[in-house]
Amino acid sequence: MKPIVLCAGLLLVVVSALSQNAPSWPCSDDLTKTEGDNHRIRVNVNVTQGMVQKKILPDASELKGTKTKSTVVLRVLIGKDGFVRCADPVQGEPTLFERTVVAAKQWRFQPYLLNGQPIIVETTMEFQFNKNKVTAQ
Repeated sequence: MKPIVLCAGLLLVVVSALSQNAPSWPCSDDLTKTEGDNHRIRVNVNVTQGMVQKKILPDASELKGTKTKSTVVLRVLIGKDGFVRCADPVQGEPTLFERTVVAAKQWRFQPYLLNGQPIIVETTMEFQFNKNKVTAQ
């Protein structure tokens, strides 16, 4: 009988975790207040690349002459209006986080529509630093 109870308890924990609307990361609560709701979908970076209307790259001029080579990954929320509302670093060189977040928050996207209505989108952005050059996707 105990294995069944344990499985049922584990199932309840998994279902509870999956039913939460908002991830618990720093700027998620602020976005919920400004957007008026908490519904969002996760979209693959390949899909959001086709929605980019304005792309700003981080300033890498001060990296000139260094051997800096790193990839910074950000988890971002795109508001219903297509503006990046939240950008949190999840991977990469910590010294590059601030400049990458500043650049990401200047990006603009075509609003993502679900059943004809704009919705908040969660996705990732990836910035590759190679010496004094930066590329993004």
